[in-house]
Amino acid sequence: MEWSRALRQKESYAFLIAWLFTLVLLGGLGQALPVATVYTNINATLVTVIGLVLPLFVLLTTSLKWANERESKRLRLLSTYPIAMGRIVFVRYSAFLAAQAIVITLAFSLASFLVDLSFEGWLTLWGYAIGLTAYAAGIGTLIGVVGRTRLRAVLFSFMFWVVMILLWPTLLVATLTWLPYGTQANAMVGLLYLNGFELLRVWVSAVSSAPDLFGAIYETFIGWLSQPLGAVSVVIAIGSVILFMLIGATFTLRQEGRYD
Repeated sequence: MEWSRALRQKESYAFLIAWLFTLVLLGGLGQALPVATVYTNINATLVTVIGLVLPLFVLLTTSLKWANERESKRLRLLSTYPIAMGRIVFVRYSAFLAAQAIVITLAFSLASFLVDLSFEGWLTLWGYAIGLTAYAAGIGTLIGVVGRTRLRAVLFSFMFWVVMILLWPTLLVATLTWLPYGTQANAMVGLLYLNGFELLRVWVSAVSSAPDLFGAIYETFIGWLSQPLGAVSVVIAIGSVILFMLIGATFTLRQEGRYD
């Protein structure tokens, strides 16, 4: 039922049109500038736009869905059925992720016929978009459950997006300046795994370009990150955060259900 509801929503297919338009427009713009490399023109532009727009959209959409369910008391009604709350949370999450994955796959497939980019390039960008969607949907689930109301869900989602994406470089530099110089490089790598959005951006950049793009200090790490073992570490880090968020949402709903 949840998968059917997610696939019938008109907003998803409106997003498909907007996504397709964005990919074609940015891809065409990159091809119009042949003086630079392929990565600088097309990949870097798409990575930047995807990394900015997609997390905000998914955070707002997911948190609003859960907050609306809480405001309408539908979750309380579902809790009266012999269904585990953890299963409800997982099914809702998987249904949303499946619907968005279908939309993103269709958009990338159609855009690949109009924008001259290699299959490996499209596959990397597709994996980047799916990873961002899964990560943001997990966080948005917890935000929506904790926020309770749609207004709080919007405010919390926007604040999280601003801090973790827009202000993250500033916060990172400000934090590293307090550490000894010899430990700053290792600390930056460690802090990278605390922000899945930034981790995915660095991973897709490492896969799409040469490791020396990030400087000689990080050349070894970036080279390792672009290898299969590095990709596995990214999947484990992202999956761990998603699992933690879903468990947190389930625990919150269970605790509140005991006092109803």
